[in-house]
Amino acid sequence: MTSHVVDASKLVERPQGGSVMQEDFELSRFGAYLTVMNGDPRKPAIAAAQAYFAIRTRQAEVVEKTLSQLDRAKGHLSLIQMAQGLIDPKHLEAKARLVLARGLGEAPELDASTTPLYAQSFLEEKGLSKAEIKSTSPVFGKRIKAAFILEHGEEPKQYPLETGSGQIRNVNAYTESDRPLFDDVWNKYYGGAA
Repeated sequence: MTSHVVDASKLVERPQGGSVMQEDFELSRFGAYLTVMNGDPRKPAIAAAQAYFAIRTRQAEVVEKTLSQLDRAKGHLSLIQMAQGLIDPKHLEAKARLVLARGLGEAPELDASTTPLYAQSFLEEKGLSKAEIKSTSPVFGKRIKAAFILEHGEEPKQYPLETGSGQIRNVNAYTESDRPLFDDVWNKYYGGAA
């Protein structure tokens, strides 16, 4: 026997006289779960209990996932707060709105001019393969930066980005308001061909 199944046998008086030992068990919640889930679902009491445990298990999974999303969102918001003064405020605001929306399970409400725009996603939109993006993005990124400096008279702000390999590196922060710049560079150097 385990702590999930405890012997609860007792002496029961017989109507004819005398007594007999009646075997009985007390089950922990987990013990009851195991018993029910391995029971015959054709019996109404077993079917009802199986449905109960299935619903409760799903509810627990949803709560756990929600808490995990909230913890992740809190961590991201803390990082965004620490980056104030280091990264363009518009970029930070857009990132914060994305994090908040994801944490709440909603679609983000963003101003297109403050929505982050990444060189890699721009190149993906153009239909480049992963290999083409890998070979194109370094030069494309330098050309975007040069065009940004030419247009704005200063370098773009930077922010830390975690790469797929887990490394953190600073990358230039662009927004959808810079999309015409991206399009100009794409059309000028890549012939506008996708």
